[in-house]
Amino acid sequence: MKHGLMRFVRAHGQTPGPGQRPRTAGAFAGAVAGVLAAPLLEWSGAGASLSSSLQLPGWLVPILYLGVATLAGALYGGVFQRAASDRNGGWLFGISYGFLLWMLGPIALLQAVVGHPLATGTAAMGILGASLLSGLVLGLFFRPAHSLLRKVLLSRSPDRSREPPRRQKPGHAG
Repeated sequence: MKHGLMRFVRAHGQTPGPGQRPRTAGAFAGAVAGVLAAPLLEWSGAGASLSSSLQLPGWLVPILYLGVATLAGALYGGVFQRAASDRNGGWLFGISYGFLLWMLGPIALLQAVVGHPLATGTAAMGILGASLLSGLVLGLFFRPAHSLLRKVLLSRSPDRSREPPRRQKPGHAG
């Protein structure tokens, strides 16, 4: 068991290195996920249900959803750090995170505040679907967003020597 954990820590590390901004990459990936999942809220009727339950104008719900998705992405990057960039597990981290946010957000916290269900039927399924889709997109897009952000940051850095050397895979010359 300890060999598996040590291998994970060596592969992902605990602390982000130079040019790595997991919270910023998470916020960017979360915003993309929010934009892609917001239409599902509207098509399922969840947007209208949330608007009437929370007594908000209809146009404000997608904007708030995008803001929450962006903050959730930043939190995702902050919690998972470099592990969120995992090629094989990023989608699983993301969809699980989307499910967790669905459980904590509209199911537990908001219903406790307003005192009644925010949505029922198709609208409730739309909220679940949007949360899962948002988490999946967040998990899949985090790695490319992090790579893009890293390239931009390192290209603007006057001191390129801060970039860590690339490790080669065992058995590859080069």
